[in-house]
Amino acid sequence: MRLAYTILLLLSGLTELFAAATLIGGPDGLAAAGRGGLWSMHYGFAALAIASCSVWAWPLRRELAAVTVVLGVLSVFHVGLAVSLYVAGDQAVGMTIHSVLGVLAVVLLLSRNRITSEP
Repeated sequence: MRLAYTILLLLSGLTELFAAATLIGGPDGLAAAGRGGLWSMHYGFAALAIASCSVWAWPLRRELAAVTVVLGVLSVFHVGLAVSLYVAGDQAVGMTIHSVLGVLAVVLLLSRNRITSEP
């Protein structure tokens, strides 16, 4: 379980870091500042915040309280975004990525005691 948790932290962090860079640096990102409608840039900074969860959690990845908080946040984020993308129906790749990460986060959340108790 600890390996799966490490994989989730890495995949979630890298995926959201890529999303942040793409959304902040894209045509509707910083370059569009002052023209209104900067949803992409705003979401890019939110993605950066979620990516930072993996960094902040890394040194505490064997402590139950930290594992619980991080898995709770990642579960809500990935499942919520997967549902949102499913309803919108226009981003199959994003929906698939967030669905996989969401399911993994929920499974790990439900078995979080095993993550911290493994040798």
